[in-house]
Amino acid sequence: MATILYVEDHPPAQLLMQAIIGEMTTHTLLLASSGAEAQQVAAELRPDLYILDLDLPDGDGLSLAPILTGTHPAPVILVSAYAEAVSEITLDYIYLAKPLDPDNVARTIKRSLAG
Repeated sequence: MATILYVEDHPPAQLLMQAIIGEMTTHTLLLASSGAEAQQVAAELRPDLYILDLDLPDGDGLSLAPILTGTHPAPVILVSAYAEAVSEITLDYIYLAKPLDPDNVARTIKRSLAG
């Protein structure tokens, strides 16, 4: 069983991820609505995977990723509705475009956790 931290400030997106993880049944989903909250959760609960929205109220997921992995190393998946912005960045992380496809999200989570 893995613990996944999803950092997203948009409630409908949080609900969708809860449904996706709920279908997977073997994982626990933690939610954070900001980078600051994510840092607290990561330090306390040491998740096995980070899923980060690029557009957060107190920063961006791309800047948050190395902070979280510096606190507790784990794979990172970035999520954004702004594919054109991401395509210009050389990513060290997996990227998923919104709107999220539940089957693709589940496959990507499994691959990320498998190493």
